[in-house]
Amino acid sequence: MLNSVRYIAARPTATPVPGVVQVANDLKETVNDAAESAGDFLSRLPQLVSRLLIAGAVLIVGLLLLKLGKLIIVRLSKRRCQNGRVNTQRSETFRSIITSVFSYIMFFILATIILRLFGVDVTSILAAAGVVGIALAFGAQTLVKDLLSGLFIWGEGSIAVGDLVSINGLDGTVETITIRTTSIRNYNGNVYCIPNGDIRTITNMSRGFKRAIVNVPCPYEENQERLVAMVKEEMEIAAKEVEGMKTVPDVMSIVAFDKNSVRLQVAVVCPVGEHWRIEREIRTRIKARFDREGIIMPHYSVPETET
Repeated sequence: MLNSVRYIAARPTATPVPGVVQVANDLKETVNDAAESAGDFLSRLPQLVSRLLIAGAVLIVGLLLLKLGKLIIVRLSKRRCQNGRVNTQRSETFRSIITSVFSYIMFFILATIILRLFGVDVTSILAAAGVVGIALAFGAQTLVKDLLSGLFIWGEGSIAVGDLVSINGLDGTVETITIRTTSIRNYNGNVYCIPNGDIRTITNMSRGFKRAIVNVPCPYEENQERLVAMVKEEMEIAAKEVEGMKTVPDVMSIVAFDKNSVRLQVAVVCPVGEHWRIEREIRTRIKARFDREGIIMPHYSVPETET
């Protein structure tokens, strides 16, 4: 028995593995760091919550001020229109441009205030933005061009909201003019958003008056004087019955020789935006009169094929 006790006492004890000790120490340090981070977060949580609440309040107040400012701009534009200083379209264009600029300024102010609440140094950001802006100037040329073009379009008054225009080959009615883009809606309801810097050619069909012009193909075989007299008689009737015709349309004799027909032309001054309707009415009446007189208008016929 005594020998057994001596053997156990003399047996070497197991030493801990070095790798296990290192893992245990790393785990202990990780737990301590996590505890310290959690403590710091809990200590700063009330301040963070208060800042979030203040930022939310600032955002709500800013959005309310933005909406209020837009309402004031609408009131001012309507008052200018009622006082006779500018027309309705010019007033609507003024409202669209000023609203766009006001929105950009308000969003910039809100972003600055919220960043300051969270301790972000806005001054250093602006300074860095100035330095970086020099490097990005070439990339921002398109944006700057759009903004400057928008100011020139508004200042010159070449187009206004509600005008019927053709811009870069796209026809439609101007819906909005902002500091950066111009939106027009065509007859089908499609909306085209055109950057102001891309606007090269503007055809404004809403200034003063519009002229409805119809080309009438007539057969070579018919007496041209008879055709002109017939069309004039029909246009005198149309001037009394068609809404929008203030005068009797001008009927011009042969204006062109085509391959299979001679061309007469009918033109009449009409209100802006009504020329399409009046042109359709003129075509309908001339075709009906030719049918009553037995005159066959030139048309393409399918050649007969031998079977």
